[in-house]
Amino acid sequence: MSIQRIHSSEVQVFAGSSRIPAVQSLNVSTQKPVNDVRRLGALNVTERVLGANPISTLDIGILLTTGATGIDPFYTHQAFHAGFLNTGKQDFTIKDFAGATTVSGASLTSYSLNASVGELVNGTTSYEGSPASFNSEGAISFDDQSNDNFKGFFRPSHVQVTTTTDGDEGIDSTTLNIQNLSLSVDLPRQTKIRLGSRTPLFRYPELPAAGSLSFSVLKTKVTGVNVTSMVCESGVIKIDLKDDDDNSVIDFLVSGCCLESIEESTALDDNTTVGFNYYFPIIQ
Repeated sequence: MSIQRIHSSEVQVFAGSSRIPAVQSLNVSTQKPVNDVRRLGALNVTERVLGANPISTLDIGILLTTGATGIDPFYTHQAFHAGFLNTGKQDFTIKDFAGATTVSGASLTSYSLNASVGELVNGTTSYEGSPASFNSEGAISFDDQSNDNFKGFFRPSHVQVTTTTDGDEGIDSTTLNIQNLSLSVDLPRQTKIRLGSRTPLFRYPELPAAGSLSFSVLKTKVTGVNVTSMVCESGVIKIDLKDDDDNSVIDFLVSGCCLESIEESTALDDNTTVGFNYYFPIIQ
């Protein structure tokens, strides 16, 4: 049987030697930096020379599960090194029936968690690493395909958001009807290249680093928040993901959060919703 094209069911993603489960989307792109050379007296570019720091970016979208097989950087990437601000590197390999594409020396550049009514909780991570390389000898076959074993998937109804401040800007979603939630962290990197080398030795995160949390709830009599304080209050954000038995499986705990804005919207024949947007610094 000849393979005419590669289907998503024939693609597997590995972090190191461990396969990442529940992958829903994948994108690999490579940028080739070039320097234009125009000779004296020429009206056009006569040569293009390969520049330093060619990079590949890798975006991985997954469903968050309560008991997936294998290892997933989304759950445990902070345990690999020292948190969001680490300078550690990971190697990723995408295998399919055509071969294997490898992105080595990859550093985290963005991280997001999203939940919405009617959908499963999902996450996206983006990485920046050395130019992707392809090897046809790393191809997988039908015999290499396997099924993931899950205990279940996280649902928005099992996501609890708590923000604690010293004043009146705290929110506890246990008393509210949360409709959607988005947590995101952007980590642009500065490359450090040694003289005579095209490949970066390190990719340092740009400082100050920060993240954002936004969620909306149905408006009730207890949704009002006092924002008249002259000094922005800071506190703690905790996002708790629970399984069907209401047991905590994953939690995100961030200190130094600050309420930035509140949005209220309504439409004909619909419920009024209130949206909250928080800022928090990344210190690790």
